[in-house]
Amino acid sequence: MVWNAGKSLFGGRYIIESQLGEGGLGITYLARNQRNQLRVIKTLKEEILNHPAWILHRNKLRQDFRDEAVRLAVCHHPHIVEIETIFDDGNLPCMVMEYIEGEDLGQYLRRVGVLSEAEALLYIRQIGDALTLIHSKGLLHRDLKPRNIMIRIDKSEAVLIDFGIAREFIPNVIQRHTVYRTPGFAPPEQYESEAPRGEYIDIYALAATLYNLLTAVIPTSADDRRHNINLEPPQYFNPNISNRVNQAIMCGMDLESTYRPQSVQEWLDLLGPENEKKIAPATSTLVITPRVKLPPPVVLDQQNWQCLQTLRGHSSMVHAIAISPDGQFIASGSNDHTIKLWQLGTGKLVRQMGRWSSGHSSMVNSVAFSPISAKLSYQGESGKSTGSADLNWGMLASGSWDNTIKLWDINTGKEIRTLTGHTNWVNSVAFSPDGKFLVSGSADCTIKLWQVNTGIEIQTLTGHSDSVSSIAYSPRTATTTNSQDRQLVASGSNDYTIKLWQVYTGRNIYTLTGHSFFINCIAFSHDAEMIASGSGDNTIKLWHVNTGKEIRTLIGHSDSVWSVAFSQDRQFLASASWDNTIKLWHLHSGREISTLTGHSSYVRCVAFSPDGQTLVSGSDDDTIKIWRRGR
Repeated sequence: MVWNAGKSLFGGRYIIESQLGEGGLGITYLARNQRNQLRVIKTLKEEILNHPAWILHRNKLRQDFRDEAVRLAVCHHPHIVEIETIFDDGNLPCMVMEYIEGEDLGQYLRRVGVLSEAEALLYIRQIGDALTLIHSKGLLHRDLKPRNIMIRIDKSEAVLIDFGIAREFIPNVIQRHTVYRTPGFAPPEQYESEAPRGEYIDIYALAATLYNLLTAVIPTSADDRRHNINLEPPQYFNPNISNRVNQAIMCGMDLESTYRPQSVQEWLDLLGPENEKKIAPATSTLVITPRVKLPPPVVLDQQNWQCLQTLRGHSSMVHAIAISPDGQFIASGSNDHTIKLWQLGTGKLVRQMGRWSSGHSSMVNSVAFSPISAKLSYQGESGKSTGSADLNWGMLASGSWDNTIKLWDINTGKEIRTLTGHTNWVNSVAFSPDGKFLVSGSADCTIKLWQVNTGIEIQTLTGHSDSVSSIAYSPRTATTTNSQDRQLVASGSNDYTIKLWQVYTGRNIYTLTGHSFFINCIAFSHDAEMIASGSGDNTIKLWHVNTGKEIRTLIGHSDSVWSVAFSQDRQFLASASWDNTIKLWHLHSGREISTLTGHSSYVRCVAFSPDGQTLVSGSDDDTIKIWRRGR
């Protein structure tokens, strides 16, 4: 199926203009958004999803596509194509990217012939800087070549595109990757289904791209080279290439990965000083100045936190953590589709929820304990009550990328009911203070309020223009003359805003703006007077609930902030980030007081114990860590 001009997508937010191109698995279209701006929409080819050879793998294809889009979305860099949003159209996942007016380097090379060394190095350094960011997020591009680098029209700016075969990597660990390659630009590792992976894969392709730009010759393929067909040095075809650049290219294209530079910056350094004058196209002159490195922040009143235990049991990334109200148990949700319950004191695995047919069919992205004990009525298909149960501290709710919410009996591990109504991923769930209601936020841009004891959807809040990534319900301790009027829900969205909603009226009372990228997480302080938000712009902001005004911005993380948690005494805030760290902040001064390191990949979630002396964190390294404050 091919989308025709005029087709409306994502509730009319995008209108197809024309088809741009297609590859092995994907197809791209030119579209316009509601502001009449041109955008590129990429999706999977329907004939691939329905092909007999791919049917058993199509769920993984969709998940890989979404994972690529989510990770690319936080690779915010002037020389990386920008993701505007992600959505599903029926069974087809879609990502919307900026439209880059210009031509790719392959087209440019054919039009102008070989590039001068100065111009080629300008573009290569720009793409190298982009790759450094991509690699810091645990991704390999795996398909670098002139055709995947756009040059903006009338500008000397290169932009890296097409992340269709980008994959996560753990440096030098043998991993299985799809065997896909472009001969001449792919290193020998990409001819193997299993091989160690590292930045050196993209370094080979970046060096081969520079080779091509300076010679207009596609380098001898790695496979041919392994069969004793020589790679001629680029100076063989273009004697004007400097010895330094000639040697850097050959070093970057060494067949043995261990002999190549092991980081992009190390290879770029072989090309020579970055701050020398470079002649851009036409007659303009560009002076590239060295990047300024900021000094590390001054950390005062350092706290001593130590990792007591690392819990292993999930077979994939841990995306959600919650601690029970009595501080005795941890619930964790994972990309392995399961929820696990652990004893906080011992780290012992108590039970798993989500086995076999009763579990979620996709990633568990959020978990929440009911705050108080509750009596639940069970209903059969007829809607009549079939029984009830008293739970000692309520139940557990889980939200998943299978578009559903599930309620679980913690005492038995059995599913109580499934709440359906969202039309896209459920990113966040939270209970009301009295345990009677559950609120959920979804990638369908809505917030839903559910009655817990019946599972009935009682309200849908609309107003966000993009995915709702995080939800928080104001605590019961809010001071007010009318407790019902004071019940608030906060929502954070990929539209860069936070909204405060009055529960009983459904009215949006404030929209908080100030972040410059996706809002990934929000939390209320326990006195309900303050909200913390974490963003893909690497910052945390604190806000007054009563006024909607920003109090301060906390700066210290070097990557996207994915979770924030207040201590119960409102003295401290914990934050978890894709920079692999957890930071502790003193709220009244805004000072960073501790940085916890130990996770080997993105830290997705963090939670304080009720006494504020213990932290629990979950990570893409598949582990949970329990941290204890020193005395």
